[in-house]
Amino acid sequence: MNVTQQMRSRPVRLGQILIYILFTLLSASVIVPLILTVIVSFSSERSVLQYGFSFTPAEWSLEAYKFVFSDNSIFISYGLTLLVTLLGTLFSVFLCSISGFVLSRQSVKYRNVIAMFLYIPTVFGAGLIPWYYNIKEVLGLANTIWVLILPNVVSTYNIFLTRNYYKGLPDAITEAAEMDGAGPFRIFLEIMFPLALPITATVTLFVSLGYWNDWYLATWFIDAEHKDLYPLQYYLFQTYQRLQSSHTQGSGISPTETVYLATMFVTMGPIILVYPFVQKYFIKGLTLGGVKG
Repeated sequence: MNVTQQMRSRPVRLGQILIYILFTLLSASVIVPLILTVIVSFSSERSVLQYGFSFTPAEWSLEAYKFVFSDNSIFISYGLTLLVTLLGTLFSVFLCSISGFVLSRQSVKYRNVIAMFLYIPTVFGAGLIPWYYNIKEVLGLANTIWVLILPNVVSTYNIFLTRNYYKGLPDAITEAAEMDGAGPFRIFLEIMFPLALPITATVTLFVSLGYWNDWYLATWFIDAEHKDLYPLQYYLFQTYQRLQSSHTQGSGISPTETVYLATMFVTMGPIILVYPFVQKYFIKGLTLGGVKG
């Protein structure tokens, strides 16, 4: 390497170093608070109130987790949330993928009109009251497990994301399959869907996170006498509210702050394991699904 090449490579190396430093700081800004949350959740409430949050707590304690798991209802909520996330993700990914595939095909008549009808509700909504009345009175989904699944099963954003990805696949693939006698449904299941693994993994991540973190539907459609239908997020929210209320009215030290952090750690649960399995497809699926019109 001559002197000129060395001089040109120095700014490149400097830029790479700056990028590494930047991303290290960004990663630390996410990881460090997470570590602090876990450590403080294993601290005693007394040490937190006296010394604040610390990476080296003065007193270790499991009182927060004992309180969180003192009621067996949390295991019911955990299982319910796992079931809702699994079923909702399967239904949503399948419906959004097949809808995106249909809208991407040139042979489908009025596909642009259908896409417009899908897009309009994202801009102009009917309002909260019609939405609530339709789900509770017309469909009769209140106080059932389906009310936690069906309202979020179709996403216009995910449909358009998958449609744009399928548009990027060569038309020769479907044409060859049609010449061999394959029907549209078989083409989708056996050929196109496996080729769309990156966008499918991306949509799976979006949908599963949405179902796992959802508590909003329970506040509207699950009554107090149906606590067995409380999803995990809503159950822990109710638990923290009761604890905060009793702490305000009663005397002594109750693990309010540590329980709050313990619930944050508990709610991460299995969902934190989803991203490592889809991360290699995530960026590819998101970029390829978003560049085409």
